[in-house]
Amino acid sequence: MKLNQKIIDASYKLMDTLTKGYLWYTDTPEQRFEITPGSIWLLNPDTKEWILSLKKSGDMWYYYKTYDTFSMYLSMERSDFQSFITIWVEDVLERGVTTMEPTSDTLLEMVEDVLENGKQWN
Repeated sequence: MKLNQKIIDASYKLMDTLTKGYLWYTDTPEQRFEITPGSIWLLNPDTKEWILSLKKSGDMWYYYKTYDTFSMYLSMERSDFQSFITIWVEDVLERGVTTMEPTSDTLLEMVEDVLENGKQWN
């Protein structure tokens, strides 16, 4: 599958649905985890679930189940999903994505740290 405007539009609608209840947070110096300074996180403060984290450097992690949803509903291959998520993040955050890494780790400790010590962004 190649990304075209119809697929991109459908992907934006799916992201709107998936991110309902999620908020953007940014790291602060008070946080325990030194590996993510200046990162922006897309988190659900109620469920403590996360979708992505974008570092200042442009390195991005995304929760692997996000791709699974796109694959299931839009029959999207990972490379197309990564192309779309780059477009979406750069559009929403107005920051560039340089690298991308899926992770199966729930990162619960980091998410809790961001929720406790980070600032809501945007």
